[in-house]
Amino acid sequence: MINIEIISGTDRSNSNALRVSRYLQKQYAELDTDPGIIDLQDFPIDEVAGGPYGDDIDAVESFVAPLLKADGLVIVCPEYNGGYPGILKLFIDYLPFPESLSKKPVCFVGEANGAFGALRAVEQLQQVVGYRNAHVFPERVFISRVHKNFDEEEGIRDAFQQQLLESQIKNFVQYIRDLAPSKMLES
Repeated sequence: MINIEIISGTDRSNSNALRVSRYLQKQYAELDTDPGIIDLQDFPIDEVAGGPYGDDIDAVESFVAPLLKADGLVIVCPEYNGGYPGILKLFIDYLPFPESLSKKPVCFVGEANGAFGALRAVEQLQQVVGYRNAHVFPERVFISRVHKNFDEEEGIRDAFQQQLLESQIKNFVQYIRDLAPSKMLES
């Protein structure tokens, strides 16, 4: 079974990113995958205060362990001030380098209250995960005006955008299989 981790890309409580992540988790579960959510609200920020970058930190190692075991990642990324949230960058900075993202399939769902659905933030994030040698899935989805255009039970209210999201979900699972066929045959 394919193990997918969905990263809710903010530490903001009651975030739209977490709402979208929960929806995605249900959709991926219907495709015979094992989807989990990595909620950045739970990132052990107190453990990294003061900059112990490069140190072995048990709380951080435990927090990132699901990502390391995942066959693929879905990053739900909000847009903050024209970029992606600082907590998401901090999370990525504390991932083991270079192995944590190297050759790992990654796809993106942007969400924002503005008209462009976190396009800028996702493009910036693609550069970072590309630098880390991830396999970036080309189908991106941008949920604009997320507070009005998204329902946690029904998905995106705009039918065309919902079709794009459904296509991304289905095709990302196949993308993971295509990149690691021998592993999938073993499970």
